[in-house]
Amino acid sequence: MSELLFDEATHTYTVGGVVVPSVTQILAPLNDLSFIPAETLAYKRQLGTAVHKATELYDSGDLDEDTVADVVRPYLDAWIRLRRETPLEILGMEKRVYHPSHRYCGTYDRLVKFDGRRCMWDLKTGAMYPSYGPQTAAYKNAEEKESGKRIEGRHTIELRADGTYRIHEMKDPDDWAVFLSCLTLHNFRNKHAA
Repeated sequence: MSELLFDEATHTYTVGGVVVPSVTQILAPLNDLSFIPAETLAYKRQLGTAVHKATELYDSGDLDEDTVADVVRPYLDAWIRLRRETPLEILGMEKRVYHPSHRYCGTYDRLVKFDGRRCMWDLKTGAMYPSYGPQTAAYKNAEEKESGKRIEGRHTIELRADGTYRIHEMKDPDDWAVFLSCLTLHNFRNKHAA
């Protein structure tokens, strides 16, 4: 496989020097966020990024908890509580994946052994959206293609501002088909862009 690179500043993936769409870009038409002020969206993105980084550092044993911002703390507490209450083994974390047949990239949050199954987990700090099923299906299929190992479950982990969490199983059999439909639409728009 050609080298997969990610530019944090522009949120751009390239494979072999060619820009490849991200899972988030592909699924954008499923989430109408036009009614949310731009400042609010920017704040939510920054919060989500900070929470993801805190949970990643916690899981790798590198977190200095004194540096965690007050606004991030309840979400981190929810993750810590989940880790204490839920038997699981982390198999992969914040991994960039590329699907060579369908030509898309993404970064999944966690690959875990949970309830005796290999599962794809995606952490969220905001509202739950129907697009999370297709999102986890995309990560699952890219990781399976890359590793050759089956993933038996998909979950969205809702970390909440009150320090609680919810584990939502994503099990709609149409999720992968929905993702592929969005990918087809994305590619069509790019092909015919003026």
